[in-house]
Amino acid sequence: MTFLELPFLLAALAAAIPVILHMINRQKVKDLPFPTLRFLKISVEKTRRRKQIHDVFLMLLRAAVLVLIAFGLAKPTVTHLGTLLAGGARAAVVIILDNSASMGMIDPQRPRFDVALGAARQVLDELGDGDLVALWLTGGPVRGEERLERSQEKVLQLLGEARVSYQRANLAQLVQRAREVLAASTAVNKQIYVISDFQALSWEGLQNPGQSAAEEGQLTEEQLKTLRIPVICVDCNRAPKPNVAIQRVTLETAVPVAGVPVKAIVDLFNAATVPQSAVLELHVDGTKIAASPAINLPPGATAKHEFSFAFERGGLHRGEVRLAGSDGSTLDNRRFFAMEVDQGIPVAIVKPARHEIPYLEDTYYLELALAPGKEGQWALQVSTLTAGELASEPLEKYKVIYCVNLPAPSEEIAQRLRSYVERRGNLVWFSGENVKPEAYNLMNQQAGGTLLPAPLLEVRTPAPPDGRDSWHIAQLDKQYPAFKALVDPPSLYTSVLAYKHVVIDAGASPAARILARLDDGQPLIVEREVGQGKVIFIGTGAHVGWTNLPLRPIFLPLVARLTFHLAGVEHQRYDTLAGTPLELALPEEPAPVSIEVLPPGGETFRLRSHSAPDGKGQVFRYENTYEPGVYVLRVLDSSRPLQVPYSVNVDPDEALPEKIDRQQLQQQFGITPLVWADDPEDLSSTFKSLREGQSLWGLFLTAVLVALVFEALVSNRLTPKPEQQAKALSTGLPRGRPAPAAAA
Repeated sequence: MTFLELPFLLAALAAAIPVILHMINRQKVKDLPFPTLRFLKISVEKTRRRKQIHDVFLMLLRAAVLVLIAFGLAKPTVTHLGTLLAGGARAAVVIILDNSASMGMIDPQRPRFDVALGAARQVLDELGDGDLVALWLTGGPVRGEERLERSQEKVLQLLGEARVSYQRANLAQLVQRAREVLAASTAVNKQIYVISDFQALSWEGLQNPGQSAAEEGQLTEEQLKTLRIPVICVDCNRAPKPNVAIQRVTLETAVPVAGVPVKAIVDLFNAATVPQSAVLELHVDGTKIAASPAINLPPGATAKHEFSFAFERGGLHRGEVRLAGSDGSTLDNRRFFAMEVDQGIPVAIVKPARHEIPYLEDTYYLELALAPGKEGQWALQVSTLTAGELASEPLEKYKVIYCVNLPAPSEEIAQRLRSYVERRGNLVWFSGENVKPEAYNLMNQQAGGTLLPAPLLEVRTPAPPDGRDSWHIAQLDKQYPAFKALVDPPSLYTSVLAYKHVVIDAGASPAARILARLDDGQPLIVEREVGQGKVIFIGTGAHVGWTNLPLRPIFLPLVARLTFHLAGVEHQRYDTLAGTPLELALPEEPAPVSIEVLPPGGETFRLRSHSAPDGKGQVFRYENTYEPGVYVLRVLDSSRPLQVPYSVNVDPDEALPEKIDRQQLQQQFGITPLVWADDPEDLSSTFKSLREGQSLWGLFLTAVLVALVFEALVSNRLTPKPEQQAKALSTGLPRGRPAPAAAA
């Protein structure tokens, strides 16, 4: 405890006044015999001792009142938080300024971040010459230096450049880092300012030893000092304006081809405590192409809206969904997406030999499905080869190779196919009359078991005793990405008949995945990953001799979606959060290559890749993704040119309104003292409390009032009333003579 007005403590000497008065009343007077009052002596002797005790008690009570008044006038305070900002002692301060997306909320008439900037300037104004300070931002390209600055010029410059970012804040991590920086400082007074809206998710992962660990001696003295550095919480969260956020946009399409319908599913969230109505707009390549009707959202509820559209031309398309009008925050009113259609994916179809009549070839229906004669650029670039051309064709240029009814390739070709698959190639086998299980198993053995997903057993045809002439597909793997859109209605695949099929021993290969089964449980389509690629065996043919599959409506979408899936088209729709680095792996590149980066702002950068940590290929990393939008990475000087679009958006969780409870936060901080600033726009009372400590004036004033009331009650209680005095006189008379009152 300290006193701000020490001279007033001299007033405590007034406590001697009741003592002096008490001593004066105790002075002895000269005894004068008075015969008629001799009978009162007995009564006086009985009460004298008790009255002396009461007089001493009243004396002490009155002295205590005077002492309490003196202490109150001296302004007693508790200074357990130190004397930061007080003259003479050097201070070290870390200011953690939350500039996450939630700080862009209008609350109530202006953005929270504007209030936070004003609070940070107030803290800087209170610091004196020689004080150390660091300003850290929670997000954005400029976060502030971790070291403590003696000059405030750099801090003020950073404060002037600070903007609201699109990232999530990790206040728990920054507070821990601030403790470490301050622990290394020799300053006398150390404090951490956290200026934030105290969104609950910003404090995830906060770990702090509790009071029990300190009491049990589990912490060193240095750890205790670090944990006891006070944290001043400046809460900028007041009454936010109602807000609706676009949390995500999901694209769905059968195939990424121009003219094919695309479905954009938009998730909305009402972060307000009142019902809201929202209207969405869909923009593609800078042009508004659709708008939604009014969407009503109850408080705290979510809703979905679907846009259906089609891209008119091939290539890379940039799109976004916007929220019409304005609300509590503009940062979560837009969601970006990108999609590349008609990408010219190289695919090879290998046939046993070319036939003079095309429709008699085993690959006839497959070629129609993968190259349907569309005018202009098509999503797939299909090349047809013969089995003999596999010996000289550069296989690595193809994303997917279909081998249709081929005789078992030679050992030389098998080794080429093995190398192709292990280096991210995708090999699909269709059965037929030329597929002999024994020869294929030998080929697979010569290639180290890499060309088939499982051993082949036999060719099966319906037997007369079975009473059937075919089997039908009874099950498709619903979780397989290429088949998800083909399982409903089931009649799409249950109408597919197999008149012949090769029996696949999938149980002999634990790594094999069964994608389709016949109605008797036999596997029909089996897949296995090999190295960086995949091999798939389809137990029936691609022509009408073995199955009616090529004539069913499912055939075209099945082989098209399978091709796009194996080619990795789905994987190229990258969606990440603002501030997250873009990473691109190039395992096939032996030397650094040039990467062209096209950010949403329009300026183009050309950078170089670096060797992968494991020495296999190249990796590229681009970190400046603080602005939402579509980023495009183009691999230039490579044998396989590549273009990858990234959709960068604000963290959707930043729209969550949950605020952390003060008591909960104190429990998480453990023994660390927390000071809450009640008014972020005026921190003068907080600074005064930090300089002077917690005032005890109210406590002392209450004690004085209680003591005065108690003194009055006790004093009144001890003063004899007239009837009590008469009674005392009567009790002092001789027993044989009645008292006057009794006689009456």
